[in-house]
Amino acid sequence: MAEKTFHRSENNKILGGVCGGIADYTGIPDWVVRILWVVITIFLAFFVGIIVYVLMWWLVPSGPDAKKIDPGVIDADYKVKE
Repeated sequence: MAEKTFHRSENNKILGGVCGGIADYTGIPDWVVRILWVVITIFLAFFVGIIVYVLMWWLVPSGPDAKKIDPGVIDADYKVKE
């Protein structure tokens, strides 16, 4: 079993992938993390919330890239037998 690491999400991001990474790491749905982040930022400390997000965007490493495919194309590996 692979060890769970904290990273910014490449699959689940709107801006920098910070909230998506927190959601992936904790197992909490991404929309809950995003709503909590916005509520905390607006009602408690606006500039602190923004600064923390930007710092995490800058300091937390990016996660592994998602396999980027065109949804209209079948993704399969075919090998020709001779």
